[in-house]
Amino acid sequence: MRTAGLVVLAILILPTSTHAADPPALTTYTISQDTIYPSAEATSGLATTTTIDIAFSETVKVSIKILSANGALFKSLYSNTSGVKNPDPKIWDGANATNGTYTILISATSTATGIPMTDSSKTITAASPGDSAPPDVPPDTIEATTGEEVSSSGGGPAEYLPIPTLRIISSGARTVSSGADTAFTAAVYDGKGNRRDDAIVTWSFGDGMRRTGASVFHKYYDPGEYMTVVHAVTSDGGDARSETLIAVKNAGIKIASVSSRGITLANNDSRTLDLSLWRLSMGGKEFKIPEDTHILAGHTILYPSQVIELPFADSASLLYPSGEVAAAYPSAVPATAVLQQPPPKEASYKKVSEVEPTTSARANTPAHDEAVEAPAAANELAAAGAAMPPAPVSRIASLLKSPWTIGFLSVLAFAGGAFIFL
Repeated sequence: MRTAGLVVLAILILPTSTHAADPPALTTYTISQDTIYPSAEATSGLATTTTIDIAFSETVKVSIKILSANGALFKSLYSNTSGVKNPDPKIWDGANATNGTYTILISATSTATGIPMTDSSKTITAASPGDSAPPDVPPDTIEATTGEEVSSSGGGPAEYLPIPTLRIISSGARTVSSGADTAFTAAVYDGKGNRRDDAIVTWSFGDGMRRTGASVFHKYYDPGEYMTVVHAVTSDGGDARSETLIAVKNAGIKIASVSSRGITLANNDSRTLDLSLWRLSMGGKEFKIPEDTHILAGHTILYPSQVIELPFADSASLLYPSGEVAAAYPSAVPATAVLQQPPPKEASYKKVSEVEPTTSARANTPAHDEAVEAPAAANELAAAGAAMPPAPVSRIASLLKSPWTIGFLSVLAFAGGAFIFL
């Protein structure tokens, strides 16, 4: 009987123990610039650095390496052996790099299962500002593709190569949020349908900013409509431009609540908001929202604590990809609320007139008398905020109230009484 029980237990455990765990997966992998010009001046408008941003589906030990065209290690950009899920973006400045294509090698090992993974799908091209031909093209073919005139093999008259017609496919017109980094991408093709990755692509965003690269990020600071122009040129004379209208609006989003269950975001806007690469911050840690994450207009979404893995706190922030605060919880009291408080009321004549009169005044006032209205001059003074002047008192009344007068009359009364008694 005991043996049969062990057999059943082994059957139940066997599928679990033999099931292979999945390797770690990249949930975020972006490169800000796929072509950089390390030796360019900062004021040239050319991209001199590129930013590599990655995040994983689980905690891993990870390294980022830059490999040269022949597969040799050129630079070890980042390494973490303690375990990380969403490392900070890493910047490569292309220092000491010659013109050519470099491969990004990402290696990660799960801290929970020990299963490794690698990714070498993305490359970065290093070029010089004056280059007119792709860096990896051999010199003998550069001459054939850059010159307008090419000698014929039979010694005949020179042949002229046609200038290619370029076609640019970009993101197209759209509405973006002010203050948020937005990705702009362009693919260049010639008239034969060949993709021209050698094209130099520049962007003019209409707000004074200019960037270079087929895939770039840009942030608009103020709402409005902007004409974005993308310009592509090739070494064989190809030249094309494309214009796109970009509408920029403030993001009507707020943090509706914070609890142990997670952070709830509410989209009060009339449009769907793209929250790609935005960040949630709470308890001193951050969670980067993956690419292609959208929240529908008028909807409320809970980001569960099991997913964001942030320590619970009483306050939280929603950050743009640039790190600026888009929304905070609890929201701060606007300064205008203090300025709009009503000023304290000043004392008026009406308030003064309601004070109960003194006993002496009551004694001198007949019971059948009614309240006497103040003179017009007193009303004017009271309306202006001045103190009311005291009511006029006759000289005889003042003399009778004097203690000397009362004493003198008392002496006379006493003397009169003594005289009568005698």
